Amino acid sequence: MQRIIGGLLAGKGSFPWQGRMVTRHNLTVGATLISDQWLLTTGRNVYLNHSENAKPEEIAPTLRLFLGSKEQPALSIERVVLHSGYPETVDLALLKLKQKVLLGEEVMPICLPQKNYVQSGRVGYISGWGRGATFAFPDMLKYVMLPVAKDKDCRQYYEARNDSYWVQPILSNDTFCVGMSELQENTCYGDAGGAFAVHDSDDNTWYAAGILSYDKTCMASMYGVYVNVQRVLAWVKETVAAG
Repeated sequence: MQRIIGGLLAGKGSFPWQGRMVTRHNLTVGATLISDQWLLTTGRNVYLNHSENAKPEEIAPTLRLFLGSKEQPALSIERVVLHSGYPETVDLALLKLKQKVLLGEEVMPICLPQKNYVQSGRVGYISGWGRGATFAFPDMLKYVMLPVAKDKDCRQYYEARNDSYWVQPILSNDTFCVGMSELQENTCYGDAGGAFAVHDSDDNTWYAAGILSYDKTCMASMYGVYVNVQRVLAWVKETVAAG
């Protein structure tokens, strides 16, 4: 499976919020650490290789989560909470780990946005695992810098593509689109669940402006589609507070 196309190899501890989730039948996807016990990922990731009738409590024991370096053991997931908008409008899920993780240089949550970072042209960092066009390191984290795209252009682009494409993105008021870099770098299969991370120079802090939902772009589509985290902030906070 190819994932980030092109891109740079990430240095140790560069994206300490990046989780690697292994689903049933060993498919690797992304997840984003937002506290010492909770992660965000996509609903589609959770349901990989499960029927749409499967219940979240049945799926949770089949998922394994990895944080930090390759040597770290798998973490168990206690609970999966799907956003009420899944699968129609919001492709998002929260994962609660059975135990809190020890935070440090290589494992650190990313902050939730307190303001809107989704403006056309704004550049964010997206990280993920896997093979790119020129590298063959299946366990190396890679990243790309990509710009927020004009929403109108993205919607027109996907409306023009018919349903013969096997998976269409979920586009709604709670999503935004991201384009390719000038080097034609982009995300690909397996990157979903990763954060669109933006750096706020005012407080020198990294924020998860979005969570990658539609990662089927590779070199075939112009736009990746992300859930806008600020639009679902209330749900995230309420779910985490409720435990």
